[in-house]
Amino acid sequence: MLTQEIVSFITVLVVAVCVACSISVLYASGLRLWARADGDVGRELRLMTRLASAVCFAACVAIVLFALWLMIPMFH
Repeated sequence: MLTQEIVSFITVLVVAVCVACSISVLYASGLRLWARADGDVGRELRLMTRLASAVCFAACVAIVLFALWLMIPMFH
């Protein structure tokens, strides 16, 4: 019984750390790509970096919304 609680705790801890790291990496990548698009680059590269940064930000929003959906029982 106690070992099951410890395993559950470790599982939640690992998942929470992985999700937090994923959101941090995606947000930082989105900011970096957005800043690179403001530099002296060609038009095609500017469009691609802005699109990639928008995808990173959209992934952050999707992860947060999915986490909220999991936590709020009214949505199930």
